[in-house]
Amino acid sequence: MERAKVIIHMYMSIDGKIDGDWDGLPGDKISGDYYDDQLFKLGSANANGSNTIVMYAAKGKPDLSKYDGQRIEYRDWVPSEIKSATWDVSYDRRGRAGWEKNYFPYAGRKNRAIEVITKQASRNYLAFLQSMEIPYLVCGEREINFAESLVKLKKYFDIKTMVLGGGALINGAFLKAELVDQISLVIAPYISGDSKKKGTFNTLGEFVNQRFHVTQTKKLGDGGVHLIYDRD
Repeated sequence: MERAKVIIHMYMSIDGKIDGDWDGLPGDKISGDYYDDQLFKLGSANANGSNTIVMYAAKGKPDLSKYDGQRIEYRDWVPSEIKSATWDVSYDRRGRAGWEKNYFPYAGRKNRAIEVITKQASRNYLAFLQSMEIPYLVCGEREINFAESLVKLKKYFDIKTMVLGGGALINGAFLKAELVDQISLVIAPYISGDSKKKGTFNTLGEFVNQRFHVTQTKKLGDGGVHLIYDRD
């Protein structure tokens, strides 16, 4: 396959919520630890949408004004000396992520950051990324071309499988683009009950006519379960 394979890998409650008061309770520690442990067994890159990245991995607010006057061209910036066994991919079309270091520590690893942006990101932001030695891929004018990003991730970084961990909007966008090859759901032994919390996919009300079938069911020690679906 020319592009990286995409696996949606999510941790959710029995009623399909991807966050809430249930997450992190003592009764779901086995399931929660299992979810984290599985991520880099599934692939070499952990990918998220900008909301999730800003919330967990890149909370800083860099002063971009110091890069005023930069004449950086909108093209991929992938220095050959930047290498890593595992990666953290940020789908960040406007350039919102405030990286304070060029990696995100997760699942016991220092996963080197990669930004996937569009030409909506400012030149100042590109200069900021270069100063942080964070490679970036320009994939689209205003909206991200997800298929192009997957080809580039495999070409430049040898990422054969990208594990997408949300949020709901980015999961939905990949589904609508027909780029989801497999879905991995770790279901905690709790019910959220909160209708305001997001589900695994948000397709903005659009039904996506794609069919998946279960290929694995595994019971976990705390009452949770791991389900894997392959696309038909």
